[in-house]
Amino acid sequence: MELQEFVLVVAGVPSRALLRPHRDLTPAPGPRDGVGAVVVRRHASDLAEAVTSAVRDVESAGLRPMRVATGDWVTLADVAARIGRSREIVRLWSIGRQGPGGFPPPLNPGCDTSFYSWSEVAQWLRRRLGYELPDEEPVLVAMNLALQLRRLASRITRMDAVRDLVA
Repeated sequence: MELQEFVLVVAGVPSRALLRPHRDLTPAPGPRDGVGAVVVRRHASDLAEAVTSAVRDVESAGLRPMRVATGDWVTLADVAARIGRSREIVRLWSIGRQGPGGFPPPLNPGCDTSFYSWSEVAQWLRRRLGYELPDEEPVLVAMNLALQLRRLASRITRMDAVRDLVA
């Protein structure tokens, strides 16, 4: 069992009293606009197990988990800062004017500020440019998608098609 640490963003404001039955869950400081966070420090065999069990515990405390705080959505400036390069070189990579090409597309094409998936960019940096970056498990990104799907499930008329796509 390894100690897994992460933050769950929740709808509502968690209190110590609400989370008391779960010693490894603590409210994060500074809830805003009815949205708070729970810091999770839990021993589990892997991160997926830790997130799944923490989501169940947070729900049993009467809170609605919205997502895992991952830091996955990044701008080109964020990418540059994380790897110690200029924003301009990262921008040139992103438009294919420098580097090996194939930079991951933005998560929100056509918007004034583009956001990219750090897990996708880090993989590209490792494979295409030889950067030695930690190869983080993309489980947190997948867990966020699962939490979003759970929130939308009651409004999806063809859930069977969604299940087929995941399979």
